[in-house]
Amino acid sequence: MKRILLLSLMLMATLTISAQSRTRNVYYVVLGSYSTLSQAKKFNSQCPDGLECNIYRAKANGKTVYRACTYVSYSKSKAQECAREINRNYGRNAWVWTSKGLAKCVFQDIGLDGEPISTRPR
Repeated sequence: MKRILLLSLMLMATLTISAQSRTRNVYYVVLGSYSTLSQAKKFNSQCPDGLECNIYRAKANGKTVYRACTYVSYSKSKAQECAREINRNYGRNAWVWTSKGLAKCVFQDIGLDGEPISTRPR
């Protein structure tokens, strides 16, 4: 019985380590990156309808930044296409940020439908 329990624990530990090493990349379409949360919120409040953003905390060059992101996906190509469409249709300088795993959302905005904008990758 002890042997089965020990083998089970070893298997669970192996699976946990394996899952952690396979963290998926997540791709965010960024409209702006700021040194403070209040700057990011101010930018977000001035965005046109349809470009509402959630704000994520990230590290860049060893500093904390706050990124206003309008789209999140597990697909790099879908995120790149979204950024191109935003740049073409809104004259913005949207870009794709690659994160190892989900980034920390520090502000969740409300979409045009009155519901919170999803933080889940599409």
